[in-house]
Amino acid sequence: MNISQLKKVEAEIREDKFADVDSALRRIGVPGLTFAQEERASRGALAYPAENVRHLILTVVVDDAGARNVVESIRDSAWAGSCADGRIAVTTLDGVLDIGSGLSDHSELAVPSLGV
Repeated sequence: MNISQLKKVEAEIREDKFADVDSALRRIGVPGLTFAQEERASRGALAYPAENVRHLILTVVVDDAGARNVVESIRDSAWAGSCADGRIAVTTLDGVLDIGSGLSDHSELAVPSLGV
């Protein structure tokens, strides 16, 4: 795999949709993810009080070929029909290094293609 073909998918999702998103990512073969609780303040006409719609930030690093499946799985499983459903951002990474092993082997980041 070419090192420049890695993607970081960051998704801000409703906290109550985490189990659905996690299950969807497991189904497509994502081996793991990082998540953190987010404090959020919305402004404007569609603002929601922060205590009513709690969000998590999920981070998944995958090879370029798997990024589309990850994005579509998150989008479909996180959707609740509200403008407070969240956002997904995809960025290109130059590389990833495992701190514990010192390896930069990215084979574990491959997500099986589902023909999508």
